[in-house]
Amino acid sequence: MFEKEEEEKVDGPRIAAQILKTLRFSHKERLVQAIVAKAPTLARKIVASLFNFDDISELTPQGIQTLIKEVDHSDLVLSFKLTSNTTQKVILENMSERKRNMLQSDFESLPPVKKAEVEDAQKRILTKLDELRTAGAIRTQGKNEVWV
Repeated sequence: MFEKEEEEKVDGPRIAAQILKTLRFSHKERLVQAIVAKAPTLARKIVASLFNFDDISELTPQGIQTLIKEVDHSDLVLSFKLTSNTTQKVILENMSERKRNMLQSDFESLPPVKKAEVEDAQKRILTKLDELRTAGAIRTQGKNEVWV
């Protein structure tokens, strides 16, 4: 008798987002808009998977600085609870010394918080990032992109 194989679950929106991440911005935008026109619910799931908080480290230094100015300080502090050391370092390097000291001090004195609160803070920052990207105020610097 054969053992029943477990069905492998595939997260299609996440896989689509991974593929879209490899495309140039203009191609990615065009494809996302086409998906929005045909399947808005699916498009929301793909876009939600398209960016994660650690993608902030792929922003240009000017983009990170713009994002820092635009987001709420308390959201930034909370977001550090679930952020990689690399992303924390990149964010801190793009702050004034006063802002960096304040953020580090607030983070160190932060009491335990619910994971959902931290995720919500990160979502608010990613929403602001998406708004700024759409407006053209922030750009990414992908590993394979050449800037001159």
